[in-house]
Amino acid sequence: MRRYGDAAMKLYYDKRRDDPIYYVQLGFRVGKKTTTKNICRIGKHSELLKSFDDPLAYAKQFVEEMNKTGAIQKIETVIELNKKIGDSDDIVSKVTYKNIGYIILQKIYNDLDLNQFFTELHDSTKASYDFNEVNRFLTFARIIDPSSKLRMVNNKDYYYEEPDFDYQHVERFLDVLYQNYDAYLEKLYDGSNNVIERDTSVCYFDCTNYYSEIEQEDNDYIDEVTGEILKGLRKY
Repeated sequence: MRRYGDAAMKLYYDKRRDDPIYYVQLGFRVGKKTTTKNICRIGKHSELLKSFDDPLAYAKQFVEEMNKTGAIQKIETVIELNKKIGDSDDIVSKVTYKNIGYIILQKIYNDLDLNQFFTELHDSTKASYDFNEVNRFLTFARIIDPSSKLRMVNNKDYYYEEPDFDYQHVERFLDVLYQNYDAYLEKLYDGSNNVIERDTSVCYFDCTNYYSEIEQEDNDYIDEVTGEILKGLRKY
């Protein structure tokens, strides 16, 4: 089945309205039938009147220029109805849209100023992949789609940038990050001041609770002098 048209553009507006909206309308054929579609909004009469003395004349000229420049030459879509869809291991169909929402997180990530840290770290090794790129998308994936490292690598092409690294690079990078863990935390601490200023005039520390790993807890006992019942120190 073939859908095609000669891309004949014309001006369309509702002549019954006092304040019509002008559109560029495209006429085309589908088989033996003809149809039209508004493809461009030129503007509302009252809006155009602020810039042009005669909005209708401007709208007509606008359409004429589009036809002259050949803004749309031809529409043609070929659909082969007899062609079979190829086999796929995918359970459901996939879209081709790219994830661009992570750019909001990228702004915060850039403010942390980690690129220089990972560049210097990378230069001290013979690695062929980008440390900062791996760390960036590990971070984004953990926030946007928490899952395994393998799934992150399998889905990395959905990001607009389409990062270039493999699962083996993620594993090697994490080994390098582990070896430089304290330096990384220090860099994060310093960089976070670029995101939110930290007031260190008063600092709060998380006090660790100590406990004993025992099979049998201490029994309560009676103080021989005071007769007071005292609880055993080690409790399960």
